Amino acid sequence: MPHHDTTALSGTIQHVFAHRFTLEADGAVHLADLGPKGAEAFPLAAGLQVTLEGERRPSEIKVARIAAPGREPVEIHHKKPNHPGKKPRTDAPVDPAAALAAVTAAGWTPTGEPQRKPKHVEVLARRGGGAWTELHVDAAGTIYKEKAPDAAKWGAALA
Repeated sequence: MPHHDTTALSGTIQHVFAHRFTLEADGAVHLADLGPKGAEAFPLAAGLQVTLEGERRPSEIKVARIAAPGREPVEIHHKKPNHPGKKPRTDAPVDPAAALAAVTAAGWTPTGEPQRKPKHVEVLARRGGGAWTELHVDAAGTIYKEKAPDAAKWGAALA
């Protein structure tokens, strides 16, 4: 996951777009995001003087704390994005034999030696007479990725 720099700015809100707003500070205009819950906790208005702290992203500043004169500062906690199809993986070591058993139980026929990686095992397999597929299996025995095999990586096993 990329690391983003933390920034602190003081300036004037110029425009408000739901939970995002532009802030004029230090002679530049910055796009900032409070998130929907942050905007409920700290109502935004054009012309309001604010001080904020947050994570600078390529497109905006994710505000973690915002304050204005005469108002209580508000801490904002942003949820991490939940990407469908991706599941959190554990740091537990992956047993290649267990990965092969999971692949076989899912109806695949593995070939060659499984390739152990730090957080998963890669297995070359196919279903019936279908195409060879590279399967990524995590420590829980879940096949979380299927992709076309790389001939340079699997070489003789593809023949």
